Order: sequence, then structure tokens, then C-alpha cells
Amino acid sequence: MEIVGAVVSMMQCFCGETCSRQSVSETCTYLRRPRALANRLNEKMELLKAREEDIKRKLHVENVWRGMEPKAEVNMWLINVRKITSSIASLQEELTIDKRCLNRCLPNYMSRFKQGKRINKKIKEVDRLLGQSIFPDASLVDMMPRRGKILPASSLVGESAKRSLETVWEYLNDEHSGIIGIYGMGGVGKTSILVEINNRILRESTIFDNVIWVTASNDSNVQKLQKDIARAIGLSFDDEDDEMTRAAQLLEALMRRSRFVLIIDDLWEAFPLEVIGIPYPYYGYDCKLIITTRSMIVCRGMESVREVEVSVLSEEEAWNLFKQKVGEEVLASPTLQAVAKDVSKECGGLPLAVVTVGRALRRENDLRQWKNALSQLKTATGRIEGMENRVFARLRFSYERLKDNVTRSCFLYCTLYPEDHHIETEELIKYWTWEGLLDNLGYGESKMLQGKMILDELKHACLLEIIGCQEDSLNEYVKMHDLIRDMAIAVTRESPLFMIRAGHEMRVPPVESEWLVGLERISLMRNDLNSLILEPRCPQLTTLLLQYNSLSKGIHPSFFNHLKSLKVLDLSYTGISGLPDSLSNLENLHALLLRSCWNLHHVPTMGRLKELRVLDLSSTSIECAPPGMEMLLNLKHLDLSHTTLHEFDIQILGTYRFLESLLTIGLWQPLMLGPDFVNVLKSCTILTTLEANFSNLQDFNYYVSSDHWNTLESFKFCVGYLQSSKLPGKNSVGFFGTHIVETEASSWLPGILELVIHECSGITHLPMFIMNASSDLKRCKIKYCDEMEWIITPEWGTFSNLELLEIEGLSRLQNICKGIPPTGILSNLKVLNVIACDNLMTLLPLELVQQLKNLEELELENCSMLEEIIVTEAENEEIIQENNGEVVLPSLQKLRLVSIPRLRSICRGPMICDSLTTIEVVDCPELKILPFFLEMRQQLAASLKQIKGSKSWWRALRRKHPTATSLLAPLLRPEREYSSAADEHSHSGSSGNSSFGPR
Repeated sequence: MEIVGAVVSMMQCFCGETCSRQSVSETCTYLRRPRALANRLNEKMELLKAREEDIKRKLHVENVWRGMEPKAEVNMWLINVRKITSSIASLQEELTIDKRCLNRCLPNYMSRFKQGKRINKKIKEVDRLLGQSIFPDASLVDMMPRRGKILPASSLVGESAKRSLETVWEYLNDEHSGIIGIYGMGGVGKTSILVEINNRILRESTIFDNVIWVTASNDSNVQKLQKDIARAIGLSFDDEDDEMTRAAQLLEALMRRSRFVLIIDDLWEAFPLEVIGIPYPYYGYDCKLIITTRSMIVCRGMESVREVEVSVLSEEEAWNLFKQKVGEEVLASPTLQAVAKDVSKECGGLPLAVVTVGRALRRENDLRQWKNALSQLKTATGRIEGMENRVFARLRFSYERLKDNVTRSCFLYCTLYPEDHHIETEELIKYWTWEGLLDNLGYGESKMLQGKMILDELKHACLLEIIGCQEDSLNEYVKMHDLIRDMAIAVTRESPLFMIRAGHEMRVPPVESEWLVGLERISLMRNDLNSLILEPRCPQLTTLLLQYNSLSKGIHPSFFNHLKSLKVLDLSYTGISGLPDSLSNLENLHALLLRSCWNLHHVPTMGRLKELRVLDLSSTSIECAPPGMEMLLNLKHLDLSHTTLHEFDIQILGTYRFLESLLTIGLWQPLMLGPDFVNVLKSCTILTTLEANFSNLQDFNYYVSSDHWNTLESFKFCVGYLQSSKLPGKNSVGFFGTHIVETEASSWLPGILELVIHECSGITHLPMFIMNASSDLKRCKIKYCDEMEWIITPEWGTFSNLELLEIEGLSRLQNICKGIPPTGILSNLKVLNVIACDNLMTLLPLELVQQLKNLEELELENCSMLEEIIVTEAENEEIIQENNGEVVLPSLQKLRLVSIPRLRSICRGPMICDSLTTIEVVDCPELKILPFFLEMRQQLAASLKQIKGSKSWWRALRRKHPTATSLLAPLLRPEREYSSAADEHSHSGSSGNSSFGPR
């Protein structure tokens, strides 16, 4: 039967072939040589796989280098190759099985026939795919739309950068913040923050479909910016397209994207969005614009809704980054590490500089190389690898982009000050004015205003740092970042040419060969030079700053012979005793500053200094006015304050037609400042600043009645004999040792900001003629007026703007206020100081305390009879009931009570002072209850930072306030145990001194 089956199988093969019209020879091939057919299929498959590998490799190259993706046709071919590869693998497994019949004596021809037929079919399919595998380059890949590009990013360093990043991210997800501006000085890390934002959007955000990154440049214009944005979104313009056509195409292409973020990095100039073709990110429209720039002005010009400033690194953050770049193993040596820390500090917290210097010194073990690098950084030579090209070049762009040469010159002037110097803005603007940099910007206050506008521009360009007012000063200051200053000094080595040796601790001046012919400005301020024994030839020199040097051995007689262009000469705070006669040759000199030259006795003739506008002789020892002063017809500012002049013709003042500022306070010749002086002042019609002292109240009243003060913008008047050079501030009046008769003061100056009454007689309270000044007065100091019994009377004004009240040495003072104070009195008072008022038993009535809502500091010292600070009379019961018996001082931050031996009570009821940060109680043995500790409030516990007092006082306090003292014990800073006698002795040595010097 098996033989019959084999014969039937062969007959089926031939019969089937006859029916399908397949050649007998091909059928025989299936039956006789199935292995040969399978080998042929394998050869074809190897070729197909090789072709597939070639195409994949080419696709990878196109994707990496050109961002191209395979077309759909190519993807389909790859899918078909994978399919046939899989099916042939299955077929090859079947071929391994040998199917036979007749007890495996004969082949199974039917099985062979079917396998051969399948193999032949696969060969044809492989041939077809091989034929399709010849793709032209143009049809292989295509640029496919993508959300954006992940950009290479470095990790952010410093808490400031991380805070800025999170702030930008918060604004980005705020639908009201359509345009976000990030600004800061070059190299501070703005781009790094923006790269992190770009990558975070692509990885985390589902709000935006596209992120478009464009890097602008310092020479960007409308056309270039349009093309940069177009290139980023795959849009091309025709060469003949004009600006509006490009804008229309760009607008249409961007709006099709709907939800996108457009990032423009390093923008130097603001452009209107509609001119570029950027859709305005209106509320509800899912598009955002983020820009980085070095100028806040650009942010505002781009109509940014949110602005984020990126600051430099802290000293610790900069050091950590520096160690990372240098390599910690290098810093194993303590000596080298100390130098390395100084090198890191010189980078000024600028990340770009820290990284650049750190890489340049990586794995450097030679201490000499480190010291050399430190020296180069200090002298701004830029020779450290990468500093000039990577750091200074980028910072210099900010300088070059300033709007005009005036602003650039004003900026470079700041380099004349020492490194890290706090530059007083008013002084700086005056230098600019005296140099002539602001000649076309108006006069007086107008120039000061223009100067402040330039400072604002420099601040907005991140070239200057505004640091505000310093302690005990109303003047504002600015500061240059170290590397900004280094960049600026590098500029001044080329054009304009400066010599800057400020604050170098020099004892020997630069040699004559260093005084180059082309020098325009020289600063040798704040050194230790004792002489200038040379004759420099600098015909273009306009500014020479020599202040804060000894110069005790003087200046060469012919030093100024060849400085014909000199405009500003500052010799202030030097020990020079006389100026050389060659000074008289400076015919173009605008400002001669000799302030506090304490040894100065001789100034040569000024007859040829006809261009002089500023002459400052204050606090010098000259006794006679310099000859030729009558020739200074262009003089605008004259300062004779605190000089020992015995001979000065005040009639000369009337010849100065352009005089704007006159300072004569403390002049040794006070008797001349009487009616004749007032009459001369009347002829000074353009005077805007006047500081003068008058011998007595009658002379002062005579001046006030002249109404000359109505033309003044700034004034400072002292009546009586001034005992110290320490004066009140701007727009102030001080009475010193004067007998004040109220009926003689019929008129008064409005607009007074500060009032001082020192050692005056004839008054028992503030005189009524001060009423007219009460609305503007901010500071009031009353000292050693032995007849004063009260400060405030019911008839007194409210003094609603008064911020400081200082009382000292009033031996008969009974109370701050006599009678019931009017509503609103002292409502803005912030500081109240009462010192050495020995007759005072109580200080503040409850009605007055209720109005001190803004009081921040209360200081009482050496008041031997004071028993209670806040007094509650019987008639005040209604007030007590209204406040539930509580005294509330919501703004009080500092309470200081020193040497008050009889003080038993601050107030009799509970007291709420939730803003207190400092409590100091010294030598007050009877004070054993603090009213704000009666009920310990959580707000007070959170606010308090320190408590000063003796341990014995704290132990006594503990018995009355166990809960509060237990809670606040960690804040105690124990003072030494004081004895009243010792303290009184100490105070007696100081109480005779006021802010105006010894009594």
C-alpha cells in the first residue's frame, strides 16, 4: 500500500502541473533539487538584508545631521522587508524536517513539490523588494514637523539662578503673562536658564505644541530677526519680499501653530511685534514670547508683562563652582587654596568668569601660576586664557550698545574710583558736569536730573548696581561689578586713554614716562603718596583725581605747566600745605576741589582761572582769600564753610552773576553775615543752594523777611555760634546757643525737613513760630535747652510727617506733651529717643500713645527720675475701656531702656507689640514686669530676635513671667552687670556730646 501511495503522490504532482500549465522541468526541479532552490533564496535574502542595512544607515545619518525623517514610502518598504524576513525564517524551519514515505524508504514528493513552490514564490517577492530598494535621495527622507529641539544644557549653579528658573516657569504657565523678559549682565547665566526652560517644555509641558528657539545678535535688525525666526520654523522668503510682506508671511505661519513658545535669546534692541510679524500674546491666546537681554529697557520696549533679573552667584556658590572646574585635588594645599579663594572672589560671582578662569587653571599645582593669575585679575589685564575672548568681549558689547558717546563717557568715568568703591551719585554727576559731559543737558537741578537718568540707563543695562542709601546718609550710591570695571579699564587702555591707580596703596607716584601724552583722565586717589616731584606733559588731560593722599611734601613747582586742558582737579583730604604757582596756568580749569586740606595755607593767584566754575575751600586753614578771586566771573559754586578766613570782601559775591551755590556755614568771620551779607545775597538772583549761619535770631529774621529764600531749591541755616562741623541735613534750620524770643520771630521758612535746637534759652516749649514748618518737618532734635519743660503744647501743630524726635539733656522737662494732644499728632513718628532728662517722671500720655501707630524705635537712656513711660490718668477710663485696657504699638521693633534706676513700669495694663525684634534693658533694677509678656502672643514670639539684659534682671523677670521667659530664654544675650555709679560716670563723659560735637 505504501508503494501505491508513492506512485499516486508522483502522479498528483504531474497532473496538478498539467492543470496549472507549469513546465515539467520546473516541477522536476522542485522534486529533484529543493536544497538548491533554498540556497538561491538565502542568497537573495542576504542581498535584501544588506540593502536594508544600507538604507537604515543612510536614514540615521540624515536624521542626525539634517533632522530629516523617512518618507512614508520608505517606511512601508522597511515594514515589508521585516514581514518577508519573518515568513522566510518560518519556511526555513520547515525545510529542516525531512518528510519521507514507505517506512522512510522513498521521498515524499508531494511535500517536496509544495515546499519548492513556496520557495519560488518567496524568491519572486524578494526580487520585487530588491527592485524597489533603489530610492533617490530626494524621496528617501523629508523634514517632518517637530515640537522643538532638546538643547545641550549645563546644570544651573546657585540659588538665585534656580529661583529665576522657577519664576520664569511660573510665569510661563500663567495665562496673563504673555511676554516674559529675562535680563542681567553678560555671562550671568540667562541663556542657561532659557535652555532649561526650552528642554523642560519639551519634556514636561502639554500646554504648548511647539518651542521655537532663535538666537539674536548685537547687530540684529528687523530683516535679520525675521529671517532668523523664519529659518527656525522652516519658512523661506523670496529675495524681493519687503518688510511688510515678510511680516505677513511670518504672522500667518506662526498663527497656524496656535500653541507655541517663541524664545529670542540675547536681544539687544526692542522691536514692535507687528513689524516683525509675531502675533501678540493676548489673554486666552496660547502663545508666549520669552526674551533674554542685558537691558531692562529692552524688556520694557518689548512690552514685557513680567521681568526677571538674573543675579550673580553668592561668594559660596561661586567658590563651589570654581572648585568643580579647577579640580578639588588641586586645592589640597592650604596655601594654594587661600590664593584660589581670592582668585574666585575676583570673578565677582559671574558664572562665565568663574568657569573660564577655573578651566584655565584646572589641575594647575604651581603656586606661582595662581599668584600670577590673581595679579592679572586684579589689574584687569585679561591675559588668562579665555578671559578676553569669552568674558570681556561679551561684557564689552553692553558698553558698545549704550545709546551715545555721552553715556559711554559717563560710564567710563566710574572706573576712576577704586575697586568695590561705593560711589556717591551726587558727587559722580557733579564730576560729569564739571568735566563738561553734561554741557548740553541744561543747568543746576536739570543737569542733576539728566545725570540720574544716565545712571538709570547704566543700571538698566546691568553696567552699574544701584545700592541705595547707606547708614546715616540720605545720599544714594552706585557700585561697579569687578569684572565690569575690569572690562571698562581695558577700554581705557585704548581710547579714551586713562591712567587708573586708585586705591593701590601706592607710596611712589608713577614715573614720568607713564604720564603719556594722550592721557585724558588720571586717578591716583586713595593712595599714600607724599609728593609729586615731576613735570608731566599731558596736553589732553581733563581730570586729575588726587584726593585722599598725604602729599605732605608737596607738589613740584612746575607740575601744572603742561596740563593746559585740565578741567577737574581734586586735591581734597590731602595734607598739602600750599599749591604751586603753576596752578595759575590752568586757564581751562572748571573745578578746583580743596575740601578738608587741613594744612593748606597758601593758594596762588586765581586771576587767570577765568573758566573756573567750582571752588571748594571748605575746612582748610587759609586765612586770606586767594588773590584774583574777583576775576572768577564764571563761578557757580563757592564753598567757604569751616574755613579760618579773616579777610574776605563779601561784596565780591555780588559780582558772581552765575553763582548757583554758596556755602558759608562755620566761616570764621560770623560777624560779617549780618544785614550787609543779606543785602549782598539779594543780588544773587539765580542762587539755588545756600548754606549759611547767622550770628543771632535778628539777622536770620532779617534774611527770612527778604523772601530771598523763595528762590532756593536747597538750604541749610544755622543761627548762633556753631561748635561743630556735624550739621543737619538738607533743607534744615539749626539754633545753637541762641536766646529765642518768640515775638522777634514774626516769619518762618516753610519746607523745613530738619530742625535742631541746641543749648538755646528763652523757650519752655517748641516756639509757636515753628507752626508754619510743621507740615513738612521730618526730623527734630532738641538738646540741652535747660528751660524747656514741654515739647508739645495743645496749640502746637500736628507734625504729621515727623519721623524722628530726639530729646537730650533737657534738665527741666516734665513730659513730652502738656495737656491733651490734638488728633493726628505725631502720627508718622518712627523713632523716639529721650536721653539724660533727669526731671522726667512720666513720658507719654495714653492719648498720644494711641496715635503712635508707626513708631518703630523707642530709646530711653539715663533718665534718673523716670518711673513710668506710659501714664494712664483717671480721666482716661473711657479710652481704656475702648481698648479693653490694652496699649497697642503695632510697628514697634526696637525697645531700649538703659540706666533708668527708678523705672518700675512701662505701662500699667497689658501691651501688644507684635513686631518687636529687639529688647534691651540695662541697669533698670526696678523694672520686673514687661507688659507685653503678661500674655505671651504667638506673633511676638515669632518676631523677637534677641533680648539684651543682665542675668540678674532676667531671673527677676522669670518670677513674674515664667512662661514667656522659658519660651524666650534662647534669645537672651546677657549683658555685664552694671552699677549706676559706673554708668553715670560713663554717661557724664558722653552726654556732653551731641551729634554736633562737644558742648
